[in-house]
Amino acid sequence: MGRPGSMDAARHAVARVTPRPPLSPAESRRLLAVALGQAPPDLLVTGGDVVNVYTGEVVRSDVAVAGARIATVGPDLARRADERTTPIDARGRVLVPGFIDGHTHLDTLVTIPEFLKEAIPRGLTGVVTEMSQLVSALGAAGVDWFLDTLRQQPIHAFALAPVIAFLTADDGTGRPVIGEAALRELLDDPLVLGLGEVYWHRLLPEPERLLALLADARARGKSVEGHSAGARGDKLAAVAALGVGSCHEPITAGEALARLRLGLHVLIREGSVRRDLEAVLAVRHDGISLRRAALCSDGLWPPDLLARGHMDGIVQRAIDLGLPPVTAFQMASLNVAERFGLDEDLGGIAPGRFADFLILPDLRTVRPELVVARGQVVAREGRALVPLPPVPLPTAAGVGLQPGSLDPAGFRVVVPGGERQASLRVIRVAGDIVTAEDAALLDVVEGAVIADPDQDCCLAAVLDRHGSGRRGLGVVRGFGLRAGAVASSVSFETADLVALGTAPEALATAARRVVQLGGGLAVVDGQGSVRAELALPLGGVVSPAPAAAVAARLDAVEAALRVQGCRLARPVLTLETLTFSAIPAIRLTSRGLLDVKRRVTVPLRLG
Repeated sequence: MGRPGSMDAARHAVARVTPRPPLSPAESRRLLAVALGQAPPDLLVTGGDVVNVYTGEVVRSDVAVAGARIATVGPDLARRADERTTPIDARGRVLVPGFIDGHTHLDTLVTIPEFLKEAIPRGLTGVVTEMSQLVSALGAAGVDWFLDTLRQQPIHAFALAPVIAFLTADDGTGRPVIGEAALRELLDDPLVLGLGEVYWHRLLPEPERLLALLADARARGKSVEGHSAGARGDKLAAVAALGVGSCHEPITAGEALARLRLGLHVLIREGSVRRDLEAVLAVRHDGISLRRAALCSDGLWPPDLLARGHMDGIVQRAIDLGLPPVTAFQMASLNVAERFGLDEDLGGIAPGRFADFLILPDLRTVRPELVVARGQVVAREGRALVPLPPVPLPTAAGVGLQPGSLDPAGFRVVVPGGERQASLRVIRVAGDIVTAEDAALLDVVEGAVIADPDQDCCLAAVLDRHGSGRRGLGVVRGFGLRAGAVASSVSFETADLVALGTAPEALATAARRVVQLGGGLAVVDGQGSVRAELALPLGGVVSPAPAAAVAARLDAVEAALRVQGCRLARPVLTLETLTFSAIPAIRLTSRGLLDVKRRVTVPLRLG
């Protein structure tokens, strides 16, 4: 992983900030005095209908807060207040626990503070996030920066050790960008709740690479998150038997039920990569308990965050689909806290828990009027009220993208032998993030394959970002581009530089522009002019700009692609998942074409 001393320093620095910070004697005495009515609360909410996620009731109650925690919940507490108490009148309103997003990716597109400026007013008081993309880009520096930023925020913000980066990304020399020892060290960090999502198709064939890590996580009382898309029967049971405790990948009620029956926690996605809530919630019609099911985003891009909200939008969608409101609130709070062993501190409105709650207009309208986190009013009427401090990315974080030569010649798909046509193995776009293997007969001119818009075939390239000069070349069918090219330094698993277009010159121009930006996305037209771009100068994957500005740039990129013929619903997502090795069938990596199921590199040329 590099810079081991920095990891030691980070661990020692957070020893005073833990998921379960012990109460000092003074805090305990204060909490006791307020609970017994012997001292006034710091904050007192009166007259609201409190959603009790432990019993499923809605009870008219007052809530008294001492410091960061709830001291007591009950009727007629108003008389306990004095001039030092902050009063909140919740008559005619509903109190629900603060929302916790139990599986997301806050390591791309916008910084954590800029994301939270939008998410906290929408009810987010806790988050558990992956960080593999940033670590794939920056290694140890990405870990340090990410965790330092999480520590500074006013809500409960936790991370998971980046197993994906360990399994899929190397530093240009063939070594993982983060090693096993570094992952194990991260498990000692109290801010890291466990191992991030573990690919089942890597765990079962090569268990020796992961079993010790899984055992270490369990020995520390940490979670092991799963990615079991496509696993069923004995293979799914084996994943559960090895200690993987959750999966966010079910896309049908049947897949969710299979995992629930095996004791897995199921996190149901409704985010930017997948929206599975309606399909998966059909499981409840069979009378199945949802106490081990939770709601999550699996990542929200700025346009979706601004248009559809965050956990508020997900919970509202669940209620609109017919889920009882109290169940929906459980699935966005207590169920998540229980998954990570945090339920003694988070997830409900009860004595001793952190004072994290929302005031809503009514039981079915998920529009937070006020958000309290750690006993502090952090947002009111859609506006954050507390500092969300940014942490500068260290200048030693790296030298940026190093993809090697960006001369057009390096993007030519060369076919030796003087043929006029070549039969090639092609990646066909079969969905937003799904591919299939296909074949195409393409013309060859001056020894190189020519893109064919009439067959909807574009040239594609993936360039290793770490200076090895390694690159994979291929052909993609179904993207719809008829002119120009697009390039991105945000690519799933590796953060490598991906380019797709209709001519080597266009691919080279788009790739060069991304490198000039320090990372990001760029679209060029058939004349080589840049038509839209998004700069992501922080590791090539994150922008320091506000979410609204990033959203506008992303929309402009997709609009420019549509002008040039692309008709995909989500072309940026499709581009960025061209490298995604967790879902079939065929992907392009810096080492060439990958057959996902067989885990082997296959030749571009057929026959």
